[in-house]
Amino acid sequence: MDLNTSIDSHLEKIQIKFELEKIKGTDLLNITSFRQLNLFLLKNIYDKWESNFETNKIKYFNYDSNDLIKATDTMMNILSNNISIEINDFNDLFSTSSKQILSLANNPKTFIKQDLLISEWYDEDKIKKKAKYYHYHKKLFHILVDKIQSNNEVSVKASELVNYIDNITLERNEDFIEEACSFFKLKKEKLLSPNSQIEDDYYTFFDLNKNEVDNLINEALNKKTFEDTISLIISSFHENYKNDISNKKIRDFFHSIKEKKYLSSK
Repeated sequence: MDLNTSIDSHLEKIQIKFELEKIKGTDLLNITSFRQLNLFLLKNIYDKWESNFETNKIKYFNYDSNDLIKATDTMMNILSNNISIEINDFNDLFSTSSKQILSLANNPKTFIKQDLLISEWYDEDKIKKKAKYYHYHKKLFHILVDKIQSNNEVSVKASELVNYIDNITLERNEDFIEEACSFFKLKKEKLLSPNSQIEDDYYTFFDLNKNEVDNLINEALNKKTFEDTISLIISSFHENYKNDISNKKIRDFFHSIKEKKYLSSK
């Protein structure tokens, strides 16, 4: 069985259960037997709300005031208690979250760094909130909180957190991989397909070390348009590759970036 077939199979069961009613927030907590997938469903809803909020900020308000920050948190809590999703809208959410499971299983460090870069700043509370969406990787977020505390920092830029993660060893979690394989009915070698990762060959395109390339790509994926994403990536290519972007390996690389950007925007 491939991933898309497995997703369709799970969706069919969910559609039967919720055929005549909307899916609520309380339903999402236990909508599948796979806790990490359920958490990603909630995380993606929250990320969409936060992205929409950031996009629609206007210049007449002080969004850094404590009153407004508290009011925003209160609003988010109210919204989380009033989640209501039509089954047709749920399908895309489920598919995106399922594919993110594979990305996290394949390369947890890269996935989490990219997720952190969604926001610009983090304090301890915000890191702890992010940790709630990661069933198997909470230890990493505890390390980040300890790092902030040891540095006596009130808040840090997301880019700084990413730099901290570069110095932390984070291996694939075998229990997580085993549960993902069982839930999606995929063999381990299929779940950990090299096609779901950026090939090591691609690192040779850049005049940067491996961690710097990972961070650059994560930053590029958060640009508003695909053109801006590619422009930032090309700016760090070796000179000889800048003049050879029609090369098939480079075109394949750009295609993989386009797919990642599409999934992250859904």
